[in-house]
Amino acid sequence: MILEIEDKDLEEIINIRHDIHAHPEISGKEIRTTELIKDFAKSLDHIEEVSIPIASGAVFRLKSDKGGKTIAIRSDIDAISQQEDLDIPYKSKCPGIMHACGHDLHISILMACMNILSKNRDRLRGDVVFVFQNSEETTKGAKELIDKGLFDKVNIDYFLGYHNWPLVDAGKVIVKKGALMAAKTNFIIEVIGRGGHGSDPHLNIDPIVCAGHIITGLQTVISRNTDPKAPILLSINSIRGGSEDNLLVDTCKMTATIRSLDKKNFAIARQRAKELIRNIAKAFSCEVKITYTDDIDLVYNSEDMYELARGFAEEIVGRDKLVDIEATMASEDFSLYMQRVPSFMYWFGSSGDGFSKNPLHTKKFYASDKAIKSSAQVLVNAVLGLQGK
Repeated sequence: MILEIEDKDLEEIINIRHDIHAHPEISGKEIRTTELIKDFAKSLDHIEEVSIPIASGAVFRLKSDKGGKTIAIRSDIDAISQQEDLDIPYKSKCPGIMHACGHDLHISILMACMNILSKNRDRLRGDVVFVFQNSEETTKGAKELIDKGLFDKVNIDYFLGYHNWPLVDAGKVIVKKGALMAAKTNFIIEVIGRGGHGSDPHLNIDPIVCAGHIITGLQTVISRNTDPKAPILLSINSIRGGSEDNLLVDTCKMTATIRSLDKKNFAIARQRAKELIRNIAKAFSCEVKITYTDDIDLVYNSEDMYELARGFAEEIVGRDKLVDIEATMASEDFSLYMQRVPSFMYWFGSSGDGFSKNPLHTKKFYASDKAIKSSAQVLVNAVLGLQGK
């Protein structure tokens, strides 16, 4: 028996989704969004909030009378700094902020799951935990929830994650085995020299010249130190230093990222980058500080979880609507949950309604409401299926 959401309930959730889309909030600032989520949860039977000391985001539990496995499902809730350029009735009303990654759609999908499961509580063999996570875009929200006691407050046996994919039609489900999203590390490189007047270069230590050689040297990490058959990239994202006049400055700062779909390559690149930066700085008589700001592991769907998740999705949408596509070099802090318990991340097709298939994080990004119903059904079926294992 396929559990479905009633049309009137789906219409209410779509209205909430449009409201959230029109009033997007960036990472860590999702206060209004959180209140809308909490108001919706209060309207459902048997749903209780799990007390976790976070400023935005929320966690809820649907308690079962049975003592079986607890399944958690996560939705992210934050928007990004992007100006929306799409003519829709619920276009963002907040200048420079939009839901260009479809987290408003994710919220509506999880709301639909809450609605369906709360009305079919008798079908549950264990509890269900609904995680509305803040700050996914900055990859800080999952860590905060874990640090604030998520796994202490609820004993989770399996974790389900998902993301919309606007390059695939709504109603289709992407199930991929193995690496799905890249591991990443962000870091700051501060090159420290000795400033002075440009007319006396021999009396100074120029950090900008050193930084230029570091940028060039780091390119050899990918071209000469890592396996070319495994996807990896290293990017210098910014460089700040210097003056418009004849002053040679003391410091120059750069930000950088390493991303990989292969753990071995990732470790090699990180270590080799550190060695190169320090040795190049030494060669130019500079000091250097390297500060890591984010470390996110691979989103990796194990073979066992893949087989289960694929079966649950096929039961809902049929084999012809299952899609397997290439992994992405983007990263996701859902990987932090995956390190704790058996987990799986779905992607749900979200294009439709005559709009162009624009990628995530673009000003004309569009995700169709049509993705809500089938996506929620797949997740609900996965919950029931995992509780039966």
